[in-house]
Amino acid sequence: MKFKPTYQQSDVEVKKDEVVYDGFFKMHKRELRHRKFNGEWSEYMTREMMVRSDAICVLLFDPNLDKLLLIEQFRPCLPEHESPWLLEVVAGMVEEGESDEEVARREALEEAGVEIKRLEYMFRFVPSPGGLVEHLRMYAGEIDASTVDLSATQGLDEENEDIKLHLFDVEDVMPLLEQEIVNASAIMALQWFALNAYKLKQKWLNSDD
Repeated sequence: MKFKPTYQQSDVEVKKDEVVYDGFFKMHKRELRHRKFNGEWSEYMTREMMVRSDAICVLLFDPNLDKLLLIEQFRPCLPEHESPWLLEVVAGMVEEGESDEEVARREALEEAGVEIKRLEYMFRFVPSPGGLVEHLRMYAGEIDASTVDLSATQGLDEENEDIKLHLFDVEDVMPLLEQEIVNASAIMALQWFALNAYKLKQKWLNSDD
């Protein structure tokens, strides 16, 4: 069964679209109205939204050693009572002209120091559609965990990245979802993996493609 939205973009009327901030992110202030479920138009409303490029997230998995590679890095937007160092999957924004595969391979090398053999598409999602214009596309990436250097930090100095690597046995990662992993993309990637790990492992181990 497929879901079809009641309305489309043609049922939204943007009266004014103003860029109020243009930096690492863009902030738009839009005055708009939309079609209501009764067929009438809503009143005009003002909404602020952050606009950024789409991003690619990759869960790094070695099917031979049955290990998952996660990264730890600093994030400034956590509440004061929580540590701003999070366990995450590799991720990066799509630059103009780049394919998803190019982004995945670039970020795996920059953030984890590993090369991806194959990619498996998971799904896409919008992280916060009430105030953020962005799509995240999720992948699993096959790696050789024996090449991982856990003693070295990763990341680009020019992007102020300081990344620590964590290599886990698959059975040791899932319990971390109960409390230690709070990053949304990491949670969803690992939940997808929990449902699809056997099928993915068999596909990669029984194929030379």
